[in-house]
Amino acid sequence: MSTGPDWTIRIPGSEPDRLTAHQQALLGQVEAELPASRGETCDVSELEARVTPIVRELVRSGLTAERIADNSRLRPAFVTRITGRGA
Repeated sequence: MSTGPDWTIRIPGSEPDRLTAHQQALLGQVEAELPASRGETCDVSELEARVTPIVRELVRSGLTAERIADNSRLRPAFVTRITGRGA
């Protein structure tokens, strides 16, 4: 049994490098695909199919799952599942 915390404190935006214009545009595309509000229902499989190519491009651009989550409404676990990579 682990005695350490199971969480990590991160301060979004504290990374030395800022988002490029291309990364910002891709994150805008991700947001456009997400439901407008939390209460709005959606088919997760359909959503995953729409955002997967965008998320993979974000990862290729150098963003980690955490950075994608910091800058969108996607969660790191969802991004990791899409890309098949650790964060």
